[in-house]
Amino acid sequence: MALRLAVTRTLTSRRSFGPANLSLRQPLQQIVYRYSTHDSRLSPDGKVAAPPMVYIAGEEMTHYACDLVVDRWIKPFFDTSSWEYYDLSCKARDESDDKVLHDAVEAGARIGAIFKEPTITPSVVQVEEMGLSKAFGSPNGAMRKGWNGITISRDTIHIEGIELGYKKPVFFERHAVGGEYGAGWDQVGGGTLLTTYLPEGGAPIIVDKRELTDENNVVVVYHNPYDNVKPLAHLFFKRCLEAN
Repeated sequence: MALRLAVTRTLTSRRSFGPANLSLRQPLQQIVYRYSTHDSRLSPDGKVAAPPMVYIAGEEMTHYACDLVVDRWIKPFFDTSSWEYYDLSCKARDESDDKVLHDAVEAGARIGAIFKEPTITPSVVQVEEMGLSKAFGSPNGAMRKGWNGITISRDTIHIEGIELGYKKPVFFERHAVGGEYGAGWDQVGGGTLLTTYLPEGGAPIIVDKRELTDENNVVVVYHNPYDNVKPLAHLFFKRCLEAN
């Protein structure tokens, strides 16, 4: 999937390469030749100029695999000098006190084209193993908030030659902001747990009240913004209607 995502985004940009009617099964040499005849924007060494993009590097095996893809099948044929690179490995986030995450979010909002490798949200054990100063939270919530990413699409992947038992695609959408991504929590003892809403210019409203009878409890508080539920639903049903 990393190869398909990276190559698809780079080669199907109408702004940079003209009609997006190529097949990923063609050898990259043929693709480069075809687009060099359609577009004169080549680098001095004859490579096709890739459009601006934010490349976010991650961790572990996918990072290793993506390095192979980029070094062997992208850079020999495409000039990627317009790409901006950000390392979101645990070490890089720790060394920059998470400034690299904020820089990556800003760049993604500015450029509007992002490729992200999987990243790690370190556990308590991994914090110790990696020698981190603290356990940094998942970067995905900050990215979706910064890019107005209201939904996560997890559609079925259809591969020629592999029968799934159904022919048409199945679409999934998940609300991608609020909820547990921005949750607050604490470990508390027994007592009364009170969740209070303080409206601007109004009297406090008790949202929830409960008695904690156990000696050890974990309390989690979060909310879901409803402002973007209608756009999310519109996007989902529009995709379904267009596909079927």
